[in-house]
Amino acid sequence: MHRKGPFTVEVAGSPEVAGETKPRRNTKQPDHLTLTRVEGVDTLYEIMRHGAETYGDSPAMASRKLIKKHNETKMITKIVDGRQAQVPQSWTYFELTGYTSITYKQLRTITLQIGAGFRKLGLSSLDRVHIFAATSYVKSHFEVGRN
Repeated sequence: MHRKGPFTVEVAGSPEVAGETKPRRNTKQPDHLTLTRVEGVDTLYEIMRHGAETYGDSPAMASRKLIKKHNETKMITKIVDGRQAQVPQSWTYFELTGYTSITYKQLRTITLQIGAGFRKLGLSSLDRVHIFAATSYVKSHFEVGRN
């Protein structure tokens, strides 16, 4: 961490509610809620644009590829029917590559390409899109559905 706590403070004047803690806010904004971190950056598009302008060629996202799965079976001691017994236990370990990253500028380009693809499919700003993806940008799969 680059900063030491406390990170939040109780909201001054908030009432006591039985069984609940008092509301908390960031120490930088103890008197009011902050709806956006940066003035004028309110939408996902604006967040992406701001990130690319602010952080440019800095790493934005990173992933590692799977080289190999290693399976190992060890004997462990377990209580079975009230008695100690040695039973096999399987363990899986993952061997991964080093991290590969993309920059904020590259992420903006990818995001704009995805948006252009949605437009080409006929989606508008009123359509809802659900994106189901792996936790890595490398293995992401997109499903488009219209509501």
